[in-house]
Amino acid sequence: MKTLKLPRLLSDHMILQQNKKIRIWGEDEPGTTVTVTLLETVYSAVADENGDWEVFLQEMSPGGAYSMTVRDDKGEERTVEDILVGDVWLCSGQSNMELPMRRVIDHYPYEMQQCRNDCIRTFKITEHSDFHGPLKDHLTGAWKSVNEDTLLDFSATAYFFARHLYRMSGVPVGLIDASLGGSRVESWMGRDMLEGYDDLLSLADRYRDDAFRAGRLADNERQAHLWHSALDGQDTGLQEDWAQRNLDVSDWKEVRLPFFFQDSDLDGFIGSVWFRREFDVKKECAYQEARLHLGTIVDSDTVYINGVEVGHTDYQYPPRKYTIPIGLLKEGSNEITIRVKSEIGQGRFTDDKPYRIFWNEDQVDLTGIWKYRIGARCEMIPETDFVNWKPTGLYHGMTAPCHNYMIAGVIWYQGESSARTAGSYRDLMKRLINGYREKWGEEQLPFLFVQLPNFDTETYDSDRDRRFSDWPAIREAQRRTLDIPGTGMAVAIDAGEDNDLHPLEKELIGFRLAALAARMLYGKKEECDGPQVWRVDIEPTVPEAASGKAKWKVTLWCREASGLRVRENGKGRNVVDFELIDRDKNVHVPDMEIVGRKVVLTAAMKLSPLREIRYCYRSTYRGALIFNKAGYPMAPFQIEVRKRRKPPKRGRVQKERKK
Repeated sequence: MKTLKLPRLLSDHMILQQNKKIRIWGEDEPGTTVTVTLLETVYSAVADENGDWEVFLQEMSPGGAYSMTVRDDKGEERTVEDILVGDVWLCSGQSNMELPMRRVIDHYPYEMQQCRNDCIRTFKITEHSDFHGPLKDHLTGAWKSVNEDTLLDFSATAYFFARHLYRMSGVPVGLIDASLGGSRVESWMGRDMLEGYDDLLSLADRYRDDAFRAGRLADNERQAHLWHSALDGQDTGLQEDWAQRNLDVSDWKEVRLPFFFQDSDLDGFIGSVWFRREFDVKKECAYQEARLHLGTIVDSDTVYINGVEVGHTDYQYPPRKYTIPIGLLKEGSNEITIRVKSEIGQGRFTDDKPYRIFWNEDQVDLTGIWKYRIGARCEMIPETDFVNWKPTGLYHGMTAPCHNYMIAGVIWYQGESSARTAGSYRDLMKRLINGYREKWGEEQLPFLFVQLPNFDTETYDSDRDRRFSDWPAIREAQRRTLDIPGTGMAVAIDAGEDNDLHPLEKELIGFRLAALAARMLYGKKEECDGPQVWRVDIEPTVPEAASGKAKWKVTLWCREASGLRVRENGKGRNVVDFELIDRDKNVHVPDMEIVGRKVVLTAAMKLSPLREIRYCYRSTYRGALIFNKAGYPMAPFQIEVRKRRKPPKRGRVQKERKK
């Protein structure tokens, strides 16, 4: 027999969506009359034959805190306290949306001291997939006000978005975080949204079988256990305790850290390697607690100081941040040992990361020459089947139960794991956006997303047998998604790290998303986009008789381009990331000049017609970037030029073709 029940989203400290009819829903015994009282207004409904009921509250302005009472005619009652009214956002995607404040806190050392804000509230949904169909309610989640105790494990991107949006509007902000590292776009889509993608639906059908799914999960655990156990059992370093003090390493080889295995004698190595070096500690630092940072290491590591284990990380992405306890460091000579496991032959100590032991004022630099020795070799680790990434699973288990809860819009950060299938990404994004809008019953529900940032460290697809570098294609698919009304894109080509899939610069991303939201929701007039090409003029001059080439002039007319300028960076002062591709697929790097709101490109080329115009169409940029006065960068792009039988005449206008 059903009793009065409310979903997890309708709970203490929730934020309700302003200026929209608010759905309040739940379950009770069929035929039961349920009343909802808020601000002295009473709403009523009768539970249907399935026990479901719902009422719609009148539109409300931002404010609170309020109390809501839900009771039925059997005398049962539920009270929801401390309710605010503001703007609620679904925050979804993969690891760069999921990445918690804990991972970036060293980049923002004062944020936790000033984060307390009762007008920003979060609802974190724990990873869960379901392949049978949409859940009616979440299995986890509770509303929490932002403070130093609740923020560390919540999305950094979403938090900074809310902080800036609240500053811009003064309106309370609610964040519903449904995200998971490594997930693909189809993971967050329902079956109806994937109609026609038979391969994806067939894959979802396989994982609908509970026995099959359980078998895959068991295989993952068994295979990983066997691989690590076998490697550990063969490791001479473990058998002989290579972490011990005063070990003779005179016959060990040398290497300079940080480094990529592929650039050394360890190229392609799979197994365990031990690294070791001595370092000196000053008297005033000895016997004190210290912090140890070791960048990122592929794939896993165990770290020892003077023979005592001080840290361990199981996989490649987290920054290695360990604490050296009081009493372990001695005055004078000390020893550090790192055991590294390389699982698929792509080991590395990532460069341009901190490798140091430090106290408040002093530090020991750990870059430079280390000794190393192989502990054991083995075969490649069996591939993990990430069950929760499969089509429809995360949508059913995490997103679908949100659809009854009215929201202001969606912020989305995903695409890294979809790079192998970039050709279908734009269509899938269109289906996802339109599908979400249909489920929430709002044709132009704001949908804001992050274009992938710069990243240049080699990455491998799930088959691990070939490299992919389709980030440029994903970025272009994202840019073309702006054809859908009510969408906005935060450009991030300047906010990534070439050597890290998870860049720390999350506040800038949050700010750019918030600026887009403020324009959509509140009519803010400030520029919130980077320069965008809306028209292209192509003009060849008369060919030179000797070379057979002509001086081509390509003019890019830009909007959102007041104060158009070049901003130099660590890679150079000049813009070298424009490319002109002719019909013979020759690539020409043009000269570039900014004239008002226009970018003018010139290059000596044969009279073979242009095929494409590209900007930053690589995994990362190579030189300076173009910004507008407001500080927003031009988005990477690929503009295809329509085919012509003859070269274009001077002054003819060539507009970007829409796909």
